[in-house]
Amino acid sequence: MKDKKSKGKLKKTVLISILGALAITAVVLIAVLPVTYRYNNSLVVKNEEYNVVKVKGEYTALAKTDALGNYLDDDFKILAFTDMHLDTYKDKGNMTIQMLIRNITSQKPDLVVFVGDNITSALNARRTKQLGNLMEELGVYWTLVLGNHEGDNIVSISRQRMINILASYPHCLVEKDIKTIKNGERVWGVGNHVLNLIDSNGGIHQSLYFFDSGSEMTSEDIEKYKEEIESTNKKKDDYIKESQIQWYKETVERINVIANKTVKSIVFNHIPLQEFNKAYEEAMEGSTEAELLYGSKLESVCSSGHNSGFFDVMLDYGSTQAFISGHDHVNDFAVKYKGIILAYNQNSGYSSYNIVTKKLSDTLIQGFTVYTIDKDGALTIKTYQNADLYPDLQEKILELYK
Repeated sequence: MKDKKSKGKLKKTVLISILGALAITAVVLIAVLPVTYRYNNSLVVKNEEYNVVKVKGEYTALAKTDALGNYLDDDFKILAFTDMHLDTYKDKGNMTIQMLIRNITSQKPDLVVFVGDNITSALNARRTKQLGNLMEELGVYWTLVLGNHEGDNIVSISRQRMINILASYPHCLVEKDIKTIKNGERVWGVGNHVLNLIDSNGGIHQSLYFFDSGSEMTSEDIEKYKEEIESTNKKKDDYIKESQIQWYKETVERINVIANKTVKSIVFNHIPLQEFNKAYEEAMEGSTEAELLYGSKLESVCSSGHNSGFFDVMLDYGSTQAFISGHDHVNDFAVKYKGIILAYNQNSGYSSYNIVTKKLSDTLIQGFTVYTIDKDGALTIKTYQNADLYPDLQEKILELYK
């Protein structure tokens, strides 16, 4: 009788333990699984096939293929958004999301790039998962750089945590691992990575570099570069660090060896370089080294007060044909300066400060930029504004600002 009671107690204890474990598991799953956001079950982005491969086991590459898996030499289309500032302000944030969906589904890009200040909410974990889930529904490959506002709230998740979450989505190509350079030093920042494009012969014909441009300079940097900051009259925005520049040098050199040629490249980095302002001014003065391709300077160029020399490095290495930034919400110009295009991506967010408009009228400037790379690596850039594409929505959008 005692044995039966013991066995009964044992069974009950085991059952309770199992139920308890299941309950804990359920709570954990609820806590960690992304919230599902359903927008439109019929969303379709691309019919082409893609292969994500590792070149020489080192560098991630994306190749367009046909149904049989053969690599193609088709034009490669990048659709880029910047400064969406997805936050807890529901109406403006949802309008940004709505435009994001419209533009991705209509443009059908091969790759989507977010150029920083993508998610700036105190509740940014929720918005991070919302963005990740949406991009998976759209089924398009995508990647990003962080801006100066990601993680700047005391109740925000960290920048590294944000990258970790986004990197877990199958179509997101951002890399969460911290890079190192040849001397063993860790590369500053999170989400630094390079993505290569493959031609029909399986060779690299374009590299895309993505940098964490940071937030604000540390107090040590501000003291160290005090005279430079004061002389340039610039803000204390962060800059591309020496370890990042060294990583760029080593990566360009290694990829050129693999490809047996100088591979053309594009750099995406949220905060513009000081050379943006210099290039624009020289273009306005008629310099032979600076050509205004399009757009206007409608506010001060908010670069770092410290110039770490990255532009000169790009010149020396002869690989990078364009440096793309965001950060300044109403600047939308591109200047070809000493052979390198310095371009602002078109601002995309309705929660940002860009209520200022091009004509100071009732047409808002939010939109996106398309970068098209042909089989020879040549780049064309075209900007779009939502007001031109969707005039039927302007009245609804303007209601958000009343």
